[in-house]
Amino acid sequence: MIGITPANWGSARAAEPFVARYRLTFVNLWDNADAAWRHYGSPYTSQFWLLDHNGDRIGDRARVFSASTVRGLLRSLE
Repeated sequence: MIGITPANWGSARAAEPFVARYRLTFVNLWDNADAAWRHYGSPYTSQFWLLDHNGDRIGDRARVFSASTVRGLLRSLE
């Protein structure tokens, strides 16, 4: 899992309190050009995307998502 911090947060440092508050353990990347957001056409800064090995979006969920939803999407890749 990779977190992508959007440019509207102002800087990579601006994401540090969010990462600490929610105890994120995955890699977080700074996207100062919002390239990922534009590529996948996301209007949200809090969104889950599941991508296949080609980078194609298999599933997504804006804002709130559940572990069972993620597990189901992962099973669909098998």
